[in-house]
Amino acid sequence: MGAPGLAGRSVAPSGEPTPKLSKYIAGCAAKLTGKCGAEIFHSFSGNNNNPSDSCCQKLVTTGIDCHNAFTEFLESKEPQENPSKISLRSLDIWNHCVAVAAKP
Repeated sequence: MGAPGLAGRSVAPSGEPTPKLSKYIAGCAAKLTGKCGAEIFHSFSGNNNNPSDSCCQKLVTTGIDCHNAFTEFLESKEPQENPSKISLRSLDIWNHCVAVAAKP
């Protein structure tokens, strides 16, 4: 699978996600458990911990568009982080989870 391409920014000038993105993220998050949402969020912390196999399965089930929306949301909430660092970590997490999901 190719690299996730982040679509154009869906962030208001205030740094808050636009209502459309917020609604979309809420729908995506509803497909994850709270535990998996937290695991995936903490996977971005730079300690190179990946989500568990079961959470990876759920992330891949939500799809690349949801993963990209989560990444965009995180970039909007973590302005002190380098967006390219977050994007690279996002790609690492997604590729790891796709490999886990592909296991028989």
